[in-house]
Amino acid sequence: MILVVIPEADFTERIHANTRITIALCSIALIIAIIFGLFSCELIIKPVKKLKQAATSVSIGKWEQRVKEVPIEELAILAQAFNQMTEQLQKSFVELENKNSALQQADRFKDEFMKNISHELRTPLNSIICSIKLILDGFCDSQEEEIELLNQADKSAIHLLNLINELLDLVQIKQGKFPVNKKSVNLSDCLNEIIDSQQSIIQQKNLQLYTSNISKSISVEADPNKLKQVFLNILDNAIKFTETGSITIDAKIKPSLNTYDIDQVPIVVVTIKDTGIGVEPSEQYKLFQSFVMVDGSTTRSYNGCGLGLSISRSLMELMGGNITLESAGKNQGTKVSISVPMTLKTTE
Repeated sequence: MILVVIPEADFTERIHANTRITIALCSIALIIAIIFGLFSCELIIKPVKKLKQAATSVSIGKWEQRVKEVPIEELAILAQAFNQMTEQLQKSFVELENKNSALQQADRFKDEFMKNISHELRTPLNSIICSIKLILDGFCDSQEEEIELLNQADKSAIHLLNLINELLDLVQIKQGKFPVNKKSVNLSDCLNEIIDSQQSIIQQKNLQLYTSNISKSISVEADPNKLKQVFLNILDNAIKFTETGSITIDAKIKPSLNTYDIDQVPIVVVTIKDTGIGVEPSEQYKLFQSFVMVDGSTTRSYNGCGLGLSISRSLMELMGGNITLESAGKNQGTKVSISVPMTLKTTE
């Protein structure tokens, strides 16, 4: 047996040295781990903070807020989803704002319309009541005066009936219950009937009426009564808003506007052009909207409730046609074009 004797001090010193090395290595590892942990936390927390800030901005209405590129894949997917959600929310919000604005505008139009239509209904009613009351109370000195008052009451009653019919037509059109019975209609006969009914007013205002290309051989496919109503509305407007000058009615045959129509039925375009007050280009689109009047003062000066063009366009669309309006501006006159499908078999 051999015994080796090592001094206790040397043995203890080695243990202490190893301990110090171990502690140093552990400390270095801990410091590295802390630094790495802090860096990792910052790497994760920073994009999370960005997401939070973006969400806060969106919550107060800043829809343009977006989260930029994120280095961590999982958070990048979340950021992309957030951006897509924000874009969709922004689109939805804009759509809601537009719809709300349109509803508010429509509400204002209806309020203005109700105010105007109440005036329009009250005016002929007052005229009828006053005329009848004067006759009943014996204020007329002769039979001629009574007849004059009765004629005035009759005109007011007809005007009132036309207003009520326009309102009823509008309601039926909006409900999709407006009956349309299309058949072959001779265009010349239809237009001449309307022109004859307005000749007295045209002569009273000393207006010149010109017609061209209205051939007896042209027939169109439409509801005769509704087509007459449209022509009457447009011609009545032309007469009403033209103080001096002329009105020209013209008809032309053109190819079908519907390229998908297999039969390619030609259309007849009837234009009614006047030299009247005209309409500013920026205001023209409003003329075909229900409850909308471009100029309330103009409507008040010339009477009417502002439904004629709206109803006329709806009627033409129901019959497979259309109406367009052109005007260079105020006091530049107006041209209204009425397109209606032509009957393939023409009338001789």
